[in-house]
Amino acid sequence: MLSNQLAATYAQAIFELAQGKNMLDQVEKELLMVEETIKAQADLATLLYHPRVPVDAKKDTIKKVFGSELTDFVCNFLLLLVDKRRETVLEGIIREYVVLANKARNIIEAEVTTALPLSQAEQEKLGMKLSKVTGQVVVLKTAVNPAILGGVVVKIGDKLIDGSIVRQLKAFEQALIRTEVTKIGVTS
Repeated sequence: MLSNQLAATYAQAIFELAQGKNMLDQVEKELLMVEETIKAQADLATLLYHPRVPVDAKKDTIKKVFGSELTDFVCNFLLLLVDKRRETVLEGIIREYVVLANKARNIIEAEVTTALPLSQAEQEKLGMKLSKVTGQVVVLKTAVNPAILGGVVVKIGDKLIDGSIVRQLKAFEQALIRTEVTKIGVTS
């Protein structure tokens, strides 16, 4: 819980700086690049996240690896995280930053699950339909789960639209269970 609060606080700070400098997109790209690089390099992740590695070694590594690719204030932000021993919260900070930046750009993310992969045309059509409903630009994150049998499950924020065949079958089953069976037309 504390790490979520820390992530939100630090994300808000870098978001406000980026917004003030009119660099929301640039900062997001840089933060995502840092995250991808750390995930791709296990040794780098170990060095940055290990509590016994000296702060100066972590800061030198950040400067050498990312220094030329980051704007000054993003690099300084990362160095501040190391100084405050908050580097382990970086992934959460980036996630929160993306949410804040998307909100400022009137973009919302929708998690879409289908039984079969959606074609590009189907994704565009669904995205446009969801944009109409929400009044925001919708970015789809698609996933495939054959267990839903068919239909689509959409999660936007805390709202869930479950149009899966599995849910419909369960609802039908529950309706059948609740329906009383009568002896109409039955002879003994």
